[in-house]
Amino acid sequence: MDDVPFLFVNAVFHCLNSESLSAPRLLAHPLWSSVAEEHHQKRKDYAFWLCNPGTDKYHVFVVKPDERQYLTPEEWSRRNKTYLRVRKIFITSMDRINAPFITLKEALQYSLGMVPYLNNVDKVTTFYFERDANNVFDFLWKRPCHTFYCKCYQMYAYSSVLKWHFENNDSLKYVRTPLLYYNDVRDLIPLGAEKRLTWKMRFAINPNSFPYLRTWHAHWEEEYPLVTDVYESAEPNRGSVLYEDEHIRKELEWTASASSFLTITWK
Repeated sequence: MDDVPFLFVNAVFHCLNSESLSAPRLLAHPLWSSVAEEHHQKRKDYAFWLCNPGTDKYHVFVVKPDERQYLTPEEWSRRNKTYLRVRKIFITSMDRINAPFITLKEALQYSLGMVPYLNNVDKVTTFYFERDANNVFDFLWKRPCHTFYCKCYQMYAYSSVLKWHFENNDSLKYVRTPLLYYNDVRDLIPLGAEKRLTWKMRFAINPNSFPYLRTWHAHWEEEYPLVTDVYESAEPNRGSVLYEDEHIRKELEWTASASSFLTITWK
């Protein structure tokens, strides 16, 4: 370790994400630990946003998760990016900033210009999938990541987008979606087991959600909270039930006044 030159050590830490710098900072060797500490102190993680709140209305920008001030793609290109990383991607139909809209052509141009900085993404979040925009911007969501969050209700999103991640994303470990019918995604189950994923599905606890829950063969239907009307609160209004065997873990956590979750983890 003493014979390793500084330039090599610096190049190695330059390639690591923020989380991976934690262990080298604790090394007893002064060169490795000091260079890792320098990278950790200077590292700044950003999120890339593509917003499409209306027809041919787009915003494209980069922002630090804990700050309100955003950067346009032009401003990002002028920054010294030695210690800057884009760790998250958001694709949404919501309007997030107060700025003039750009066209689809401009949004595509700016997004393509960001591609060289999207090679170490930890999380991809999609809040909409309009079919045409999905095809145009597929290079944004077709990206290896640890976490994929698909908050869409179009079945097209699950038959194409979610399937792509299960089949092609070798970094995938965690998935979040709304509660889905088992039969609609049953072809993804063997892939989830192969990758040993954790899949968390969010829903409101009411009679309309029970048919979805039952399709997942959770083995604890008799322990569901009692609720017979969509306007009634569940009784008890908070709780959890668990099924587990040597291959899989399924947990239902419900809260009458907030979101409930079905979490499936393959071992």
